Amino acid sequence: MKKSVGLSGIVFLMLFFFLAVNGAGAATLPENTTVHKWSGSSALPVEPKEADGLDNDPANSYAWSMAEYGEYIYVGTNRNFLKNLFVSLAGGAPAGMFPDDDDNRAKIFRKLRSGSGDWELFYTSPEISITVDGGQPKNVPLDYGYRGMHVWNDALYIVSYSFFDSPYSRVLRLADPAGTGSDLEEVLRVENRGGSGLRSVISFDGALLIGTENLDVFRSAEPQVQQAVAAPIPMVSVSLPTGSSIYVTPGDLGGKEGWTSVANASDFPGVTPPENASGWGGIWDFAVYSDRLYVSIADPLNGFALYRTDGKDVAATREASPWSWVPIAAGGLKNADFGAAQGEPAAPAPLYPAGLGTYQNIALGLTEFNGKMYAGTFSNWKDILVALAGSSSQEDLAAKLATILANWTPPQIYRFGEDDVWEMVVGDEGALPGFDTRSSTWRAGFFPEADPAIKNLSTNRYIWNMKVHKGHLFIGTMDMLPILIAFAESLEGTQYGAQIKLLLDSFTTNNSENPAGFDFFVTADGSDIQPITLDGGFGETFGKTASGDVGDFYNYGVRTLLSSGDDLFVGTANPFKGAQVWKLSAQEPSAGSGGGCSSTETGALSLILLLPLGFLLFRRVK
Repeated sequence: MKKSVGLSGIVFLMLFFFLAVNGAGAATLPENTTVHKWSGSSALPVEPKEADGLDNDPANSYAWSMAEYGEYIYVGTNRNFLKNLFVSLAGGAPAGMFPDDDDNRAKIFRKLRSGSGDWELFYTSPEISITVDGGQPKNVPLDYGYRGMHVWNDALYIVSYSFFDSPYSRVLRLADPAGTGSDLEEVLRVENRGGSGLRSVISFDGALLIGTENLDVFRSAEPQVQQAVAAPIPMVSVSLPTGSSIYVTPGDLGGKEGWTSVANASDFPGVTPPENASGWGGIWDFAVYSDRLYVSIADPLNGFALYRTDGKDVAATREASPWSWVPIAAGGLKNADFGAAQGEPAAPAPLYPAGLGTYQNIALGLTEFNGKMYAGTFSNWKDILVALAGSSSQEDLAAKLATILANWTPPQIYRFGEDDVWEMVVGDEGALPGFDTRSSTWRAGFFPEADPAIKNLSTNRYIWNMKVHKGHLFIGTMDMLPILIAFAESLEGTQYGAQIKLLLDSFTTNNSENPAGFDFFVTADGSDIQPITLDGGFGETFGKTASGDVGDFYNYGVRTLLSSGDDLFVGTANPFKGAQVWKLSAQEPSAGSGGGCSSTETGALSLILLLPLGFLLFRRVK
């Protein structure tokens, strides 16, 4: 892992990842709650260094999307994701760090909900012919990943990802629960303009909505099969600030019959234009709350924006094109900036500034729980990019890294009601204007040190996923520490290696109780938040050592969560050994049953925990 890779490319790659993974021990569950390893080898205890990737293929990096449809659980993956970022943006990948596999065609798997049988390879992305800058045709994967799934009107909709050299992203539909991969239909096509393709999908007021990186929101009440596009598809290369380049599709590829645009960039003033967002802008998340559609927008220069529909008569909103959007959080704008373009009375200015006052809060995930909307932030990477890619000397780099540490902003969680007034749940009191108190005991990034005099250097960078299950809110993070460790090793011996090592040491010292690997939490009331794991693993399923539980360093993110009956399915992000799927099952305690920890069956172990009122209350194990 000490092969030399271009510094600027490595840095951009590292920062790119901060938008796309933490803990000290793992908590456990009572005997009536079990944790099942639902992918890879079922042998116990789990060996983190053993390949998984659902079907023992470590090149399946993320369980990027997940849905229950018919008798199956479906999982969409990406392939060699971090490795491809190295190759695309840094010119190479450290030897031995990633799976030795060059098949980059994304795959969709499914497994019977009953748990019987193995994962079935349901679909593999086709290849498509392109030309670049007028050169000779070549074949590339059409889909590099499947980033979202949504069941609506008895059909499964799947959103694809077109980064690298794919010419377009698309929406696929499976209309028959008993269908096969050959039955997938392409119902929307969106050109690759140089970012990360499609992400957001939701159903609202009798229609399907899709959000794009170009700040478009498409709506269709009856998505229809699109005509095929002619190949080869012309693409052009575009230079990045790092000196590398990416491919974009400049032409119109069609594929939007039956879709209406209900929003575009002009409807979201104060948001960085997509062409200036370095591939990390665009529609990030949708949520429906109080009969209104909320749209969060990623913005790496100003901080996230949040807009919603106006909440007036839904039928009128449905017919309007584009819709009327109310800013909740947006860039430093005044009343006249809203509504004036259409000659209408100016709408109210945003209640909050973009990113709640800091560009460090680049994006926002949304989940409704107990009558409130919960919002988890994603932390920015701009400062690190400027420091590492633009430093003129070791001294310059050292000074900029000191500034980064001084301004370090881990992710937070907020909640708001129908009045759109926010309160902080997880965060540092007084760090942002207007948020001097929090409802939980956790500082930003779930930093364990309560003393505000201790600098918060939590390595959690995202609140990556939140899901309501059995009356509880589950919260998963993305921890950047595994990536930092890998970069420090790759730069060891270079002129910048010593400074990077100092940066890494600062983080590890301040997170001594929270080693590498995702964090996973649960709360029954939204404020009393308890850890399930702080090390990317699940307690005794990983065995014991003299020093305590063994987690999974390679699992840097809780990427997907799916609630299904008594079960919560957890899909991880792991570009080193492959994504994993776990199933947490909670049953009502039987009469006379006590506490304690027990093994229940092959592939499932009980983990520790108390079940207040018949379910989960997690305790931390040091």
